[in-house]
Amino acid sequence: MGRGIFITATDTDIGKTYISGAIAAALRLRGINTGVMKPVASGAVYGEDGILRSEDASFLMEAAAFSEASRQEVNPVCLVPALTPAVAAVESGTVIEPKQLVKACKSMLRKKEFTIIEGVGGILAPIWEDYLVADMVRDLALPVLVITRPNLGTINHTVLTVDYAQRHGIQVRGIIVNHWNQEQISVKERSNLEYIERLGKVPVLGTFPTVAGLVAGEQVMRQLGDLAEQHLAIDRILGFGGGDEHDGHGA
Repeated sequence: MGRGIFITATDTDIGKTYISGAIAAALRLRGINTGVMKPVASGAVYGEDGILRSEDASFLMEAAAFSEASRQEVNPVCLVPALTPAVAAVESGTVIEPKQLVKACKSMLRKKEFTIIEGVGGILAPIWEDYLVADMVRDLALPVLVITRPNLGTINHTVLTVDYAQRHGIQVRGIIVNHWNQEQISVKERSNLEYIERLGKVPVLGTFPTVAGLVAGEQVMRQLGDLAEQHLAIDRILGFGGGDEHDGHGA
């Protein structure tokens, strides 16, 4: 079984996909056989070819150089309503089977040297009925990175996320602060980082800038991978990726 990490966040629209793609691009540039997954996605749209696609999944596929033929493998459950998956599935007349999602993730982990699995919403987002993102993380026995924001309120949201995860048997190995624009940083943002590390007892493994006008494309992904190497502790992330112990957990 290959190694991997699970990416979650303190809320939706924090930048999980952006950071997941950046890490994937960096690993690929290092020559690492990299897997990516967005097991469940909502808010997907139909293309002119009639195929339902998640923009998040497409971004991850581009970052890891997956072909269109791998879409189902990367994103097993793709839903149209822009709602939490448990609700989006009901609205779509779809039944989500958590055991099958875990099985699909483990299949990717077996095939790849290092796999990045991106969750949906935050760690308590319902995937199906009472099955939460946190339950999937436990079933996969993967270490977690939490993506957060730098501005006011982030201490509370981040420390609560870390605390819940740790109290429920989830190994949080680091925090990444997204949308960190150095020219706008003040004592407020810097002190937020200090308190997140002090109260959460988890290291901040990087602060990542916002890149305007980012679109898919090989050259863009190379630039994104370079940014990840500059701003994130990629070696440390690789070092704590879960390993063969996954085989005994979950479905």
